[in-house]
Amino acid sequence: MTKSIENLVSFPINAQRNSFFGALSSILLYRNAYTEDTPFFCGKHQRNCIRCDSCKNESFIHKHHLQIYQYLITITGCAYFWIDKEIGNSYDKQYIANEFSETALDRLSLALYASGYHYESMNKNTEENILFDRIKQSIEEKQPVLIKLSLGDLWAVIAGYNDDKNLPYLMKFRRSPQLNKDWYNKLSNIVFITDKYDSTISLAESLNHMIHHLNTGSRNKLEQKIYQKLEMEPDGKKLGKWLNQINGLAIETRWHASECYRNTLVPMLDDNKCKKFLLEASDLHLHFHDQAWKIWALLGVSPQTHYCLPHNVNELLDKSSARAELKSLFQELFTIDRQVSHLLQECLSLL
Repeated sequence: MTKSIENLVSFPINAQRNSFFGALSSILLYRNAYTEDTPFFCGKHQRNCIRCDSCKNESFIHKHHLQIYQYLITITGCAYFWIDKEIGNSYDKQYIANEFSETALDRLSLALYASGYHYESMNKNTEENILFDRIKQSIEEKQPVLIKLSLGDLWAVIAGYNDDKNLPYLMKFRRSPQLNKDWYNKLSNIVFITDKYDSTISLAESLNHMIHHLNTGSRNKLEQKIYQKLEMEPDGKKLGKWLNQINGLAIETRWHASECYRNTLVPMLDDNKCKKFLLEASDLHLHFHDQAWKIWALLGVSPQTHYCLPHNVNELLDKSSARAELKSLFQELFTIDRQVSHLLQECLSLL
């Protein structure tokens, strides 16, 4: 017998490289009963969408999925990461405020708290047949399950099961649900998202987390390391690869943060001064995104290179003028983060 949950939205939607938040957003979209008829708040025009702009043909379901993703990746601080390897951390540690650093391992607890849902996390310490029975129970209750496979950042959604084969249907990154024979062998973590909280995270709590991540000591160290490498690293290819990795993550996630401020956080507020601070922060991180494109241009990176380094990167970075311009641009990006932190602090002080 096969049992499945229909109408789950697959991920990624737009620029979603983090499969944890992509998979979780798909689950929340279903659990919170979003449909094409659910109004979407447009941050650009500060009103519900009336399909007046270039995005008018995009489905509301996809817009809502992206909005959930942007909200969670921002308030957990992941939108402020700089280094690609930080995406690959596991998500199975309890949330402890004084350990919530730029490389924290505890996104799961905070993300589910912010989503307004309780959860139970298990791993291979629980026998396969017991886990499978729990999966069946969740699917029967119309509750998709979040699952992490192997190492790194490979998350998926359990959307159903086949009772005859004792196998779950997994919806992975860019794939529709399929039976998975290796689910238990590759299991790292499985998360059953259960009942709702009576109350959820406050905007003040969210802003505190965001401000914290914009002011970590490791961020300052990385800033100085970038400047030093731009001055001292002779190998253009090695330098370019490192800078491209840093810039490629930041350009995407700061755009998510900018959208989150104006699409999701602003409508939570009644205070016009607070709204003004958040809209200013949104503009700043949108400018961050634009300036990061200039860094890509100096590295010779573009959609035409599939965002990889070109063969002549050594020649491009052999010019002292290019390195000086890169230093100036990175200085601006770090300055923008500090300016946004100040604006968020101003908003927090009014709550």
